[in-house]
Amino acid sequence: MNSVQLAVWTGVALVGMFVLSQVARYPTQVLWRFAKTVALGCLFLLAINWVGGYFNYHLPLNPYTALVAGFLGLPGVGALVTLHLWFP
Repeated sequence: MNSVQLAVWTGVALVGMFVLSQVARYPTQVLWRFAKTVALGCLFLLAINWVGGYFNYHLPLNPYTALVAGFLGLPGVGALVTLHLWFP
């Protein structure tokens, strides 16, 4: 393992430890934020599917697309639309 890989894995471990400590410290707040982002992602996807219905276009509504749309917001929805058009 070279030094770049070691630095990347150390960074990933530190971020993971931070996330786990926040979940252990504020479990309801983290779960509430997670639920809000998933709900927002579902709303974004439903809006895209509603507008896309006029153009015979739809995005699948599943947990992965809802998480991407929720966490990344409008750029995430744009990325999902681009990927869906690029790889049908």
